[in-house]
Amino acid sequence: MKPESAREKPSELGHSLDSVARRRSRRTAVGSEPHLALDELSDDELAGAAAVGDQEAFGILVARMSPILLRYLRRMVDDPAIAEDLAQETLLDAWKSLPDFAFRSTFRTWMFAIAHRRLADHLRRRRDIPTADERFVDLAAPEPMPAEQVITTSLVDALRSELTALPSTSRSVWWLREVEGLALVEISRVLQISVGSVRGHLQRSRKYLSTRLEPWRPGAAPRDYTSQGEASDDHQDTHRRGARA
Repeated sequence: MKPESAREKPSELGHSLDSVARRRSRRTAVGSEPHLALDELSDDELAGAAAVGDQEAFGILVARMSPILLRYLRRMVDDPAIAEDLAQETLLDAWKSLPDFAFRSTFRTWMFAIAHRRLADHLRRRRDIPTADERFVDLAAPEPMPAEQVITTSLVDALRSELTALPSTSRSVWWLREVEGLALVEISRVLQISVGSVRGHLQRSRKYLSTRLEPWRPGAAPRDYTSQGEASDDHQDTHRRGARA
């Protein structure tokens, strides 16, 4: 199957394909392999090749992106089977839409945007979903987790649980920033909200998680959970590692 539409590609795609050609030429000139292996190409270079019908290039993209998409979607929906379905639908949409991908963002950012649209469609089909503001009203004055719960709960399990308490958009913002490392402007493109809104969701999510997970902060004294500010860099790193697990 080839991507739909054989229309001429934007200049950005031409630059991507030219880059692939130049790298292959350099390899040939120094007497190395006659062709640059596809798995040595960047995501954007592979996307450029896949956009003109290279199924092998797209297969490598699928292998690279599938674990990342599943990791994200499994934090956004409760049912692992639904997360897998959404990931497959995202990849299928990407394959069909590649000829229209204008390379105004990275391929990775574009993929997350497709996944977000699929996720939003899924959430809209569910009933009685509170808005982000309604959810944050419930979370407005969080307290650190009770000591007895801390004793029997690992940080990783606690982080997973607390992430599910966040509104969907806030959870997406936190994940895309803290785990996937997207810039705020990239997240705004994925979620179709302003950079200011992204920043607001991120600040509120960090504050909520920092407060709830205060008992696990290195050096925190038992029952001395008074800090309400943002987590330190070390604490944020621990959150990221736990989230990926």
